[in-house]
Amino acid sequence: MPSNSISQIFGISTFGESHGHALGVLIDSPLPNIDFPSDELLQAIQRRNPQLSFTTSRKEPDKIEILSGVMDGKTTGMPLCIIVRNTDARTVDYEAFKDVFRPGHADFSWFQKYGIHDYRGGGRSSGRETITRLIAADHVRAVLGNIKIQVMTKSIGSLSAQKEGYSSKNPFHWPDPESYPDLLNYLQNAKLSQDSLGGILRVKVSNVPPGLGDPIYEKLSANIAKAMFSIGTVRGINFGDGLRLARDPGSLVNDIYKDAKLTTNYHGGILGGVSTGADIEFDLVIRPVSSIGKEQESINKSGNPCKVKISGRHDSCHIPRLIPVIEAMLSLCLADAIQYQKLISSEHQDLSGFRESLDKLDEELLLLLWRRRKIVSQVKLYKEHNALPPKDIERDKEIFNRTKLIAQELDLDPELCSQIIDLTLKISDK
Repeated sequence: MPSNSISQIFGISTFGESHGHALGVLIDSPLPNIDFPSDELLQAIQRRNPQLSFTTSRKEPDKIEILSGVMDGKTTGMPLCIIVRNTDARTVDYEAFKDVFRPGHADFSWFQKYGIHDYRGGGRSSGRETITRLIAADHVRAVLGNIKIQVMTKSIGSLSAQKEGYSSKNPFHWPDPESYPDLLNYLQNAKLSQDSLGGILRVKVSNVPPGLGDPIYEKLSANIAKAMFSIGTVRGINFGDGLRLARDPGSLVNDIYKDAKLTTNYHGGILGGVSTGADIEFDLVIRPVSSIGKEQESINKSGNPCKVKISGRHDSCHIPRLIPVIEAMLSLCLADAIQYQKLISSEHQDLSGFRESLDKLDEELLLLLWRRRKIVSQVKLYKEHNALPPKDIERDKEIFNRTKLIAQELDLDPELCSQIIDLTLKISDK
């Protein structure tokens, strides 16, 4: 299962751990002839690693190394592979926790799944992994056109901003200048008490074209939620007016159309899983960083109780580092939706565009064949285990009859489609 891939269209896979040699990203189907890396990417990397008293003191240069797919500063269209080496990892800080499950971390759940966990800074569950998302998102920047992503912080811990706005220049995206000194004091107190703080962020995406997303299982809202939840500290998402939609009657929260456009946006720019053309808006619930200096109760790998007090270099509030990652994941999600919409609407008007559409469809066909063969293998094992006959003649007849009926409905040649299904059955049986 490709659980380390984050794009269907561009084929983006990431790899590497917090204390491994490097982290990296492989883009299988990159856009050709675009500048890489861009100044925007370098700025995003700097924003992700601000030198603040509330963020980790780990100092990584985050220098990009391009292994393939770029010539003379331009992408060639061949697989694009980029790595960022880890140069300031201190594994010794984590030796005391190699047999202990740290509270709030992925240690226990990942150990239950794999029988092993990388205790060195959390391994692949570390926030350090997110630098690969920024690199991947920079590649799809040209696809987004004039789409604009903005983030503001509504609250951190129990402190709420009394004003709203997306024009704040501080690293926390705190929209209330008057209470910003109070926020810094609040964060300093959390740091001194060896604790950490989360918050609630508001995200707005402007200039989104209508029609992105697909019912039923590929809703844009569902894919955005999946993209956001791939970020380790995101614990909730509310689109549009959020909890108000559960409280007020439909007469007060139904989005209204007038003169062929929406006059309200209670649902945050997505209806039926498809973008309406209005701004996409949602809130994100961000939990506090799990690594804190306070003593906590836990268990070790033997199941025995123990006390844990985590030392090392950690954030007391990681929101400044999180915001560029949110922007990157949204960019990847929206770029995928835009490119897919181009494929199904045949928006490309030149030969290369049509060929790209056909190539993607061919890839999907081959992937479906691979998935079918996997399921057939499971069916074979099931039949052997339950002493069932390997062949079901009536089932095969049913498949061919259904194929001909569907082919007729789609105005396709029933006999040719039957031949394709026959080949599919043979491929699945190999």
